[in-house]
Amino acid sequence: MARSYLKLIAAAAACVLIAGGCSKREAPSALAILEELEAASAVKDPAERVERLEIFIANHGDHPYRHLAYNRALEAIAAELKDEARAKRFLAAALAREIDPASRGELLLAEFTHLMEKGHGEAVAFADSLLGTERSPRLFLYMGYYLMDPKANPALAVKCFLKSADLSTGQRARAHAFTMAAACLDQMGEKEETKRYLAMAEGNPEADEMRGRLLWEEGNRAEAIDAYIRCASRMPGARKYTRLDSLYALVYPDARDLGERIMAGRIGDEGQLSMGIFVDLEGKVYDLSKLKGKKVVLYALSPT
Repeated sequence: MARSYLKLIAAAAACVLIAGGCSKREAPSALAILEELEAASAVKDPAERVERLEIFIANHGDHPYRHLAYNRALEAIAAELKDEARAKRFLAAALAREIDPASRGELLLAEFTHLMEKGHGEAVAFADSLLGTERSPRLFLYMGYYLMDPKANPALAVKCFLKSADLSTGQRARAHAFTMAAACLDQMGEKEETKRYLAMAEGNPEADEMRGRLLWEEGNRAEAIDAYIRCASRMPGARKYTRLDSLYALVYPDARDLGERIMAGRIGDEGQLSMGIFVDLEGKVYDLSKLKGKKVVLYALSPT
């Protein structure tokens, strides 16, 4: 009887220990998940690499960096295994699963770039077909970069850039997209349309550089200098490659205040940071709306 009682106590204690261990078990850290992704991506055999990446996607289907797994798997299937049919099936299955505009955009961008490598015809038709359905500003921005090549389709590039501007929520992103649309139109010789979209790109240094060049060509040299100064105050190196010192001396031969004017343009308060969500290098998601009242330091890599 005593022995049975001791066995019962031991069994109960084992259950408590097991339950306690389970209750303390934590989900993998963000860094551990990224390490899993990098380990899968580093597998040398492409077939095994694809298998490992597919496992990662199945296990972490809502992870912010899942698009990396998609892209790397697609690249291995198409470029290394050279299995076009499988690549199309993989892409179709991923798009059927994804509803997030950004994730869909990454998948569609991979398909677009693959088509561009084979020729412009299919890629142009593919890009045009997405204008009415997709909602990723990055997708349209990057397709525009490819299409602005004179040998591709600059007119469609303008549409992509304007679509990106329409979908973008931040002023800087919109200004950049408008600037790229203006660059395409300038390349096409559409000067008035170029000016119209440059006016919508306020705060973008590349837009200021373009505006300065156009104003200088038209003879509006004082206004051109103002635009070049705005450009130099926001873009390191612009003072040199725009030859601003020489241009400034032509317009204001006795002035010695160019450096001061450039520095004055670098100091300012652009108001409250727009609310939004971003992901750090470890995959952790931050919602800026929940950080109101706190001091936040943001260090951005490739912010565009």
